[in-house]
Amino acid sequence: MIRLLQLYPEHLDLNGDSGNLIVLQQRAIWGGLDVELNVLKPGQSVSARPDVILIGHGSTAAWKQIYGEFARLAPTLEAWLSEGTQVLAVASGFAALHGLFDNLEKSVERGERKSIFVADDFEGKRICGYLNSDLQLPNIFRMGNLVGTMLHGPLLAKNSWLADEMIEKALGETKRLQIDINKLDSVELLAVAASDLAEQQAKA
Repeated sequence: MIRLLQLYPEHLDLNGDSGNLIVLQQRAIWGGLDVELNVLKPGQSVSARPDVILIGHGSTAAWKQIYGEFARLAPTLEAWLSEGTQVLAVASGFAALHGLFDNLEKSVERGERKSIFVADDFEGKRICGYLNSDLQLPNIFRMGNLVGTMLHGPLLAKNSWLADEMIEKALGETKRLQIDINKLDSVELLAVAASDLAEQQAKA
C-alpha cells in the first residue's frame, strides 16, 4: 500500500500539476502496489501520514486563500519528511516552503521572467521540463526527502525515473519497484519522446 496526497488541488493546480500524481499512481499500480489517493482541501485534516505528497503551483490569489492553513500545516510536513514521506513541491508550492521550513532560505528573490524549455543534469541523470517564472530558485533541488522544482510539464510525465525513485524511497528498505514492462513500453516511448523534444527546445 502506498498513500498519495495532493494539497489543495482546487487552488494549487495552475499548470496541470496533478498530472504528477497521476503518474505516481499509475506507476505504483503497474508495480503491483495498492494505492490510496487522497486530497486535502481547506478546513480538512489528514489522519494518517502520507507516503508521497504533491504541492502544486497556484496563483497569488489562490495562495492568499490558503496560505494560513498551509503555514499551520508546515511543521507537520517537516515531521512527515523526517519520517520518510516524499514531497514534490512545484513552482510557487516550492517557493512557499521558504520561510516555513527551517533549512530553507527565509525568502525568495524575483528577477527576470524566463519562459523556456529546460534540460538539466540532476544527480547524474537528465531532467526536462518547462520553466515559466521570475522566482530565483533552482530548476530542481533536493533536500532529504523534499524535491523542489520550478519545472512544469508535469515534471514526472517527462521524467518517470524520478517518479519511480520517489515511490521506492517512500517504500523504504531499498525496495525496487517491479513494473510490468509490457504495460510500460508505449508509455515510456511517449515519455522519452517528450523529454527529447523538451531537450531539443532547450537547445534551440
